[in-house]
Amino acid sequence: MKRWLSFLLLALVLLLGAASVTVAQDMNPALEDGKITIAWIPKALNNPVFEVGKVGCETAAAELTEAGPYEVECLYMGSVASDMAEQARVMADAVAQGVDALAVSCNNGAGCVDPINAAAEAGIEVMTWDSDSDPSARFTYLGVSNYDGGRAAALLLLNEMGDEGTVALLTGVPGAPNLEERIRGFQDVMAGYPGIEIVTTVAGNDDINQSVQVVEETMQTYPDLNGWFFVGLWPLFAGEGAMPLWEAATANGLKTISFDTLPVELDFMKAGLVHGLVGQKYWGWGYDTIYMIYDRIVNGAEFADWTDSGMDIVTVNNVDAMAEAWANSDFTQPLPPAYLPDDGTLTIAWIPKALNNPVFEVGKVGCETAAAELSEAGPVEVECLYMGSVASDMAEQARVMADAVAQGVDAIAVSCNNGAGCVDPINAAVEAGIPVMTWDSDADPSGRFTYLGVSNYDGGRAAAELLIHEMGETGKVALLTGVPGAPNLEERIRGFQDYIADYPGIEIVTTVAGNDDINQSVQVVEETMQSYPDLNGWFFVGLWPLFAGEGAMPLWEAATANGMKTISFDTLPVELDFMKAGLVHGLVGQKYWGWGYDTVYMIYNHILNAQPFADWTDSGMDIVTVNNVDAMAEAWANSDFTQPLPPAYP
Repeated sequence: MKRWLSFLLLALVLLLGAASVTVAQDMNPALEDGKITIAWIPKALNNPVFEVGKVGCETAAAELTEAGPYEVECLYMGSVASDMAEQARVMADAVAQGVDALAVSCNNGAGCVDPINAAAEAGIEVMTWDSDSDPSARFTYLGVSNYDGGRAAALLLLNEMGDEGTVALLTGVPGAPNLEERIRGFQDVMAGYPGIEIVTTVAGNDDINQSVQVVEETMQTYPDLNGWFFVGLWPLFAGEGAMPLWEAATANGLKTISFDTLPVELDFMKAGLVHGLVGQKYWGWGYDTIYMIYDRIVNGAEFADWTDSGMDIVTVNNVDAMAEAWANSDFTQPLPPAYLPDDGTLTIAWIPKALNNPVFEVGKVGCETAAAELSEAGPVEVECLYMGSVASDMAEQARVMADAVAQGVDAIAVSCNNGAGCVDPINAAVEAGIPVMTWDSDADPSGRFTYLGVSNYDGGRAAAELLIHEMGETGKVALLTGVPGAPNLEERIRGFQDYIADYPGIEIVTTVAGNDDINQSVQVVEETMQSYPDLNGWFFVGLWPLFAGEGAMPLWEAATANGMKTISFDTLPVELDFMKAGLVHGLVGQKYWGWGYDTVYMIYNHILNAQPFADWTDSGMDIVTVNNVDAMAEAWANSDFTQPLPPAYP
């Protein structure tokens, strides 16, 4: 559990693409007394879901305090009932008490703006959770993706009722943004299933009795309805027996999916009346906010405007575990799978471009580690089946994928040798009922459900930030690329250029190409050093010339001895050696371990928890400098990338 929690916490900063390089900075004033006090402010104190979040908040504070070096306090503050004016007063009180940060679930987005901005102006970090206030000075919003929640609901309903039939939707107040997003996500999934017809969407205006009424009226109009999506749980608050037509139809095979995972819904599921639930992470509202604020204050971490809090998926297979979590107010344990494979085994074919590349061996260990963790946690045995051709070859890779399908694997995770060449093998697997995801190298458009890869644009920006930190804000810079026009390399260059554009004292004097060839890359680097002997910095968009080893570029090495700085992409052992020798000063690396580890968890959740994923999933980056190069070298030496790297800059 600890390792998986650590992975999730690291993903909050790196996997979602939210983190940037943390540069050395003066101590945050919030740390001067050795204590970090975070006011955790819900909409109201009379709501049981916020009590769950409070326990998560207190748990995270206790963990961080125990780990040291700072004492962390979760200060639970709020008004008894939901009221924006009272919440604004509570926020002002927290500021007056001198807290270091606020984490607030806003009763009203517009009403929260002034209190948030006042706190920020007082030097207090603010983030929102559950309910946002944008635009305001909060540094991020932690909340569920209602769009993905709707997609998850659609996948649950398809699992329960099949891919043919008539479906109705119940919403609350028409036009409410969160509900509209859930509906949109649901509709987008169902649009891919021509046998499903959404016959009506009715509104209960967030009212229990009205929601009961419109559900029953819909059952009169559509007595042969096959499925419902309750976009909110309003009619279920009325209890069993309140909707006799709906209950009678359920006894005849009608399936219902609802949002949220409150105890009343769990009772309906145990009674066989509800068949799937999509829940928000109430515990994480507290637990995750504390870790995020801590990273913000202590490490200077930056976060995206919105941080996905994730979802809980509940079916009859794990409803008892969720009920137990509510009964004990203990949400520390992950839920068992929502769906179990018939034979109790989930076999994933993990297919790299080739078997002769050491970075794929790292991914293989990550794949096997994740499979072992999930198997140990139970109740499903997970197998990582490492399959591939010896060398990179698209025709051979297509054959390997076909072999995996013939063996009856449950899923495929593939790094495509050629995007176009991968399309037909992927689609053939999907047509055979085998979900496919890509990693490292994509095939789009195809039937794969997501692509896990680094943001090359963000990688280029990170490289620029590293170079500025090493060489300063003035000087001449050159770039070395591979094959001109390669999309991944062009994105790295674009990110680098966009970041450098904010520094008028830096001039990019040339971009040269080595065409992915070691010797040619060495040659163009040395020629560039002849043309620009006073060069201050290099960005190697790929590591090609470093494969030639020390001594291969004497002009570049001599300039480095005189203060020139070089940043390179990737974090392979040969680059770490150059860094230890003082010849390379910063590295931006892809998550080779995560290619295996993350894909297994993603496939597990996609198949067993009906979890949807975006078209592209950011795999995050490793940032390496002299401060953490030994830790990265140790990870390579031991093939153990389970531990997060120390900071690139202390």
